[in-house]
Amino acid sequence: MSIHGIFEIELGTTKVFYVDGATEKVLVDTGMKPLPAEVVDYFVKTGINFSKEQLEFLRKGSRSAIVKFLRKNNYQVDSIICTHCHGDHIGNLAVLKDELNVKVAAHKNDIAIIEGRESLPKPEFVPEHLHQYFNVEPCKVDIVLEDRQQFNEEIEIIHIEGHTRGNICLLVKGIALIAGDTMSGKGALGSNSPKELNPPGKQACMDWDMAVKNIGKLLNYQFDSVLPSHGMSVKRDGKKIVQKLAEEFKI
Repeated sequence: MSIHGIFEIELGTTKVFYVDGATEKVLVDTGMKPLPAEVVDYFVKTGINFSKEQLEFLRKGSRSAIVKFLRKNNYQVDSIICTHCHGDHIGNLAVLKDELNVKVAAHKNDIAIIEGRESLPKPEFVPEHLHQYFNVEPCKVDIVLEDRQQFNEEIEIIHIEGHTRGNICLLVKGIALIAGDTMSGKGALGSNSPKELNPPGKQACMDWDMAVKNIGKLLNYQFDSVLPSHGMSVKRDGKKIVQKLAEEFKI
């Protein structure tokens, strides 16, 4: 089932999205690459409550599930848009760019990291000897995105800096917001919040205060559904819920 022509591909701890546009078919993000047993075992020992399905995705990665979804439904892909440069979103970017023979688009502020010319800070919650496993294969970006850019007739780019420098949301058909990691939904891993939408986790943010403050920028747009990459999507009254979140954090 789609939300306004947007399909959610569930990948354990995260989601990617397929926008079945009238003239262009877009894959949004590419999920995580396979992680070695050493890393998965570490996560389990830290007490994170992974389901069996989530552990399987950590071990196998997301690529095969994405390709299976596309082939099963006979869906083509014209381009890939990256919401931001974190490994659980661009882990399969290089391989899928080649496999699908498509162009890649990303916000200009994250391109240096995606192309491997700069590095993200290593995750502090992971031991140093495991850092090497979080590196992703560099990938050339073909389309440079900017704030308020009309990517095509159905998708507008909204730059929400804070989670990363080039973090973006996608406003689709003027009604659905693909939020990426700008916000998390109810049930997101590591969150016990009962609220339908929440700010991104502090540990993964470049600048959490900035990330929270910039959520208020979304109130300048009209949308009904909100689709975060982690946790449950909001199918109705999404802007009202974002408004409540903004009021809670005095944005």
